[in-house]
Amino acid sequence: MGALDLFRLDGKVALVTGAGSGLGRAYAEALAEAGAEVGCADLNLTTAEETAAHLRSLGRRAIALGVDVGDEASVVAMTRRAVEELGRLDVVFANAGIAEVRQPIVEATLESWQHVIDLDLTSVFLTAREAAKVMIPQGSGKIVSTASIIGLVAHWDGRVRAYAAAKAGVVNLTRALAVELAPHNIQVNAIAPTFTRTNLRADIFFGDSPEAVAFRQKIVERTPMGRLGEPADFKGVALFLASSASDLVTGSTVAVDGGWLAW
Repeated sequence: MGALDLFRLDGKVALVTGAGSGLGRAYAEALAEAGAEVGCADLNLTTAEETAAHLRSLGRRAIALGVDVGDEASVVAMTRRAVEELGRLDVVFANAGIAEVRQPIVEATLESWQHVIDLDLTSVFLTAREAAKVMIPQGSGKIVSTASIIGLVAHWDGRVRAYAAAKAGVVNLTRALAVELAPHNIQVNAIAPTFTRTNLRADIFFGDSPEAVAFRQKIVERTPMGRLGEPADFKGVALFLASSASDLVTGSTVAVDGGWLAW
């Protein structure tokens, strides 16, 4: 097999949560462009269908799936339907999640903490668990989650606690699952994005307010490569981790950060 052939996903079936926009849509596009059939799952079924329609325009089979990744029954139903309609499951991206409102610790509530933990960490556990139920019997699979650089270091002002804890949990959950599932030929890895222009905190990333402008400038100045991330920046690493090119890679969290973690 040639080097480029290692990245092909012909005959494979993938499932991506949060596929309606941002990183999830970029992941789904990358997988489809490499030959995979894709289940596009999102809380917003309309945007999930928009992504699926785009993938179908590329000549790939793609379906839209509604899911609330914080709800166990919804994740179970999503996975079951993906397998029923697409026939198998080879690759899963546990990507869906939310941002956290920055505020002092003394103003934070248990409710807001738990909401972030549920959607950014427990959702990954649920998605990976359901994927493993399908992949273990077939003896192969790829599970990829979306962590964050804020799961590896603190936010510069420390005011993103639940998100930091959840994403750090994703990093170590990735290691634990990698060890457990390695005997079944299932590789488990994560991607840790830098600050990236998506619809999460769109007020900051696309806003014209003085706060938004100052926030973006802070990121640019702090990043050695001098810019924010864009969803397209993640298509290559997503394809690598989803394909045979990464068959000996497991338990790793790959930072795509413009050098943020280098200093």
